[in-house]
Amino acid sequence: MPISGAGQTKSFLDLQNEFGGSNPISMNEYGDKIGLTIGTTTTHDLDDFAGLSNDAFPGSGEDSWFTNGFSDLPTAQQFSQSITNATYAAAGCTSAYQNDTANDRIASRTSGYTSAAAQVYTYAYIGYDGHSSTTFQAKCDYSVSSSGFVGSVQNPASYSPATGVWTNISTSSYSPMWLWEASVSSPSTGTRSLSSLSGTDPDFSVRAGSSGSGISGLARTLGLSATRGTGGGGGGPEICIHEDMLVSTQNGQESIHTVKDSVSKIWAWNSSTNEKELVDLLQIVIISHDNLYTVNDLKLTEDHPVYLEGFAKASINPAKTLENYELTVAQLAVGDKMIKEDGTLETVTSIEILPEEHVTYTIKTKHNNFYANGYLVDSEI
Repeated sequence: MPISGAGQTKSFLDLQNEFGGSNPISMNEYGDKIGLTIGTTTTHDLDDFAGLSNDAFPGSGEDSWFTNGFSDLPTAQQFSQSITNATYAAAGCTSAYQNDTANDRIASRTSGYTSAAAQVYTYAYIGYDGHSSTTFQAKCDYSVSSSGFVGSVQNPASYSPATGVWTNISTSSYSPMWLWEASVSSPSTGTRSLSSLSGTDPDFSVRAGSSGSGISGLARTLGLSATRGTGGGGGGPEICIHEDMLVSTQNGQESIHTVKDSVSKIWAWNSSTNEKELVDLLQIVIISHDNLYTVNDLKLTEDHPVYLEGFAKASINPAKTLENYELTVAQLAVGDKMIKEDGTLETVTSIEILPEEHVTYTIKTKHNNFYANGYLVDSEI
């Protein structure tokens, strides 16, 4: 059970029962638990451990704290990107961390992208107790080699920490961040690649405090290839919301570009409890499209479903929604009533084509929906 609160009775035996350790007890065994350097002449108060629990505690040896949340990130697909394009080719991947002190958790964000397809951001979180003032650190052990004589590489980006270097995790942005990218632009033609060898694949670790070996997830093979020459473009999901539409978060209405870089929880609709719920952001897809419409104050692609009265789904082009996502929805029409974030219904008064190409996005939550410009829309990723 957790250590008793500040000012309450506690003993060295309480620490040993909760966190394990040798007998007799050495305080050095528990220094990394709270990010302290414990020496023979330093003094500490047992209240430093007040309220802490081994079950939600990122100390050394707590393997489940890391692997249960981050073991699948980065994904194999995200760190393996290949593109051939006739004009400009680029393939890259990123991994970064942020300390979300407002929600007592460490957030991980990874992405994989090419110059001709959607950029997909994937998020994961691990909670902690009693660490509002602890400085967390992250590092990556890696060795990535470059091949090819055209284009350029970021191996990694200039702002990325060197291999094996512990770096403080920011409480205000995704930092540190590791980015690798290979690219080829005009007038060069050919292929530029980055790859890691077995045993040197990027391996990310996180720790609480500034000492200890930390806890590592799975090493992930990195392979990036960019070819400029004869070839097609790319592709991506068509089901998206215009980038001007604001997302409802725990901090209010935010731009998708702010949400992408923050750790804000997202408002979604829980159909089981029939109420709004703040949930984790799981994924964001960003891509450009030229098949958008304006429905009242909502801008979206023709196949993106919205929620109507009775929580029925409808899109401007149901045939495309069925073709692209195997989802049967109704035809959205003037006179339908869309569900608003405040629980009211708004009658559709206009549906108009939005010309030209625009940057669009969609968001995945555990309820597969979110609020865009105050309207409940489907995720469909």
